[in-house]
Amino acid sequence: MQRLSLKLVLSALSLILLVAFSGYSSAGEPLNLKKTMKQMRLHYKHALDADSAQGFNQNLGEFKTYLKSAQAYDFSPERKVISLEGLDKVARFVDAIPPATADNLSLVQQELSTIDQLRTEYHKKAKPGLWEMFLSFLK
Repeated sequence: MQRLSLKLVLSALSLILLVAFSGYSSAGEPLNLKKTMKQMRLHYKHALDADSAQGFNQNLGEFKTYLKSAQAYDFSPERKVISLEGLDKVARFVDAIPPATADNLSLVQQELSTIDQLRTEYHKKAKPGLWEMFLSFLK
């Protein structure tokens, strides 16, 4: 009987964890932010790989649109300051990049590529550990 109740408790706990984290990304935020960030990454890569100034400018414009969406996201209080700080730094950096022309395309692509350092830095700062995610769910 005790063995059955232990199995039941473990099964219930597993189900609770599955439900608790199924609607959240690895950063503990709802999935719509995760989708927005994926779109930002996609347009970032397309801008870096663009073979024309028009392609670069178009993808950088799309990147900026998704960036504004991410900045408007309602972050959890624990992540709000650091997340917005990182997104604001990215916005200032990207806004300072001049429009691409046939003459400066490789230069602006190289300039844009350095933004990846900010992404790495702020993802490390904002990413919660598994225990932190679990404990915040129980609050």
